[in-house]
Amino acid sequence: RGAVASGGTARALSMHRTGTFFVEANAQRSNLANLRRENQHFTELYQRNKPLCFSAAAYQKTHPAKAQRGRKDADVTLQTPSVIGVADGVSQIEDFGIDASRLPKELLGRCKALAEQQLLPGSPDGAYLGPMPLVRQAYQETSPTLGSTTLALSVLDNGTRIHGKLHPMIAVISVGDCGLLVLRRLSGEDSRLTPVFETEMQRIGGNVGAPLQLARVDARIDANFHDGITVEVIEKGSSVHCVSAY
Repeated sequence: RGAVASGGTARALSMHRTGTFFVEANAQRSNLANLRRENQHFTELYQRNKPLCFSAAAYQKTHPAKAQRGRKDADVTLQTPSVIGVADGVSQIEDFGIDASRLPKELLGRCKALAEQQLLPGSPDGAYLGPMPLVRQAYQETSPTLGSTTLALSVLDNGTRIHGKLHPMIAVISVGDCGLLVLRRLSGEDSRLTPVFETEMQRIGGNVGAPLQLARVDARIDANFHDGITVEVIEKGSSVHCVSAY
């Protein structure tokens, strides 16, 4: 599962696709202590003080095995000048008559709207408080839509200051097994692209089919669920990183 790419992309037509399963509330909560939310800052020499933006595009391909079963794609991508991301809906939700793509679509839609309110020129000072509060508010504003999804979101903040100077930074938040990889030419324009940062996958018990999730479900699926559990997943289980932008 790659950043701004489908979780169902096939490396080979013979590749077996493992379905993603809904993880019940108590299972997610019991694992939060082991999935300690990470906050890392990667600072590097920055030479020019200029505002930056994303120039983004997305590519999605349905895995052949999934297409044969008649499953719909529930992965959604977001590309704007200030935020990019992917939300990969949990396919098992469809077995309960729920559109697995609806929550991912609404979640990224709210992330887009909030980023535009908080990060574009003319936004009030202090409006943007970081990727975790942004995702938390976006999730709360999707109520009462049902579903479950993993998420990777990258926010470009041109207002970060280091030693008093503006220093564009990419703030990354991930929940589950969607990922983001940063490649950079470290030795000039003709040098090879080198990985400088990559998010880690968050899975319950290391199970490939049970990633940490942002969910909202009813009693048909999990009688113990309430929105506060997903807010706790965002606040305590998400992985948050800051990386220099060039």
